[in-house]
Amino acid sequence: MPEKIYCLIRKEWVKITPEERVRQGVIALMTQKLGYPINLIAVEKSLQQLPHLEKNHRLPLRRADVLCFAKSADSLYPLLLIECKAVKLNAKVINQVVGYNHFVKARYVAVVNADEVLTGWRDSKTKSYRFIKGLPPYSELIQGASVLSERME
Repeated sequence: MPEKIYCLIRKEWVKITPEERVRQGVIALMTQKLGYPINLIAVEKSLQQLPHLEKNHRLPLRRADVLCFAKSADSLYPLLLIECKAVKLNAKVINQVVGYNHFVKARYVAVVNADEVLTGWRDSKTKSYRFIKGLPPYSELIQGASVLSERME
C-alpha cells in the first residue's frame, strides 16, 4: 500500500510523491504561518475548473498546483499561483508558471521546491517578472507589489 499524506485543502488522503510532499509543505507554511485562508486555496485544479476563467475560450489542458484567491467587494480573484516541483528551480520552471499565469491572471506567481521558494509579480514598468526569495504573508500580497519591492532594495 503506497504511503499517503492528508491534504487540508482537498480534505482527503493523497499518495505521497516528491512533488506532493513539496505541495503539502507549502500548504502547511501558507495556512499555519503566513495567514492564507484555507477556504480561499484550491489545489490541483484544471484551468477549466477555475471559476473566474471564461469557458468559451479554448483553455489548455493544464492544472494549477496551488491557487490562492482573494476577495474583492463582490467576487473572488486569483491572487497567487504556485507551481510545485521536486527538482531544482530554474528558468524553465519559472517560464512554466509564468506561462500558466497568462491564462490564470493571478497577481503573483511562485515556484517552490523542497529547498527554495521564489515569489514573483509582473513589473508594469519593465513588462517582466520580478522575483524575491521566500513566500510573503497573505496580508503583504493583499497590500500589493510595492510592499514586496521594498524587500528587494
